[in-house]
Amino acid sequence: MPDWMPGPGEMVGGAVLLYLLLLARSARKQGEFKQFLWGLVIVIGIIGIIGGVIWGWIALKG
Repeated sequence: MPDWMPGPGEMVGGAVLLYLLLLARSARKQGEFKQFLWGLVIVIGIIGIIGGVIWGWIALKG
């Protein structure tokens, strides 16, 4: 793969970002942007908690 091409992780990250932007645009048009943001905060919080538990588990085992 040429150096200028994004890697698989960058492609997935870009696709997720594009999807979230399209969802945000749709939510704004329907007047549900506040609910979209709350949902996003909840998902980020859950991912953070899971990551913290995994990090703690690794720290205790290591």
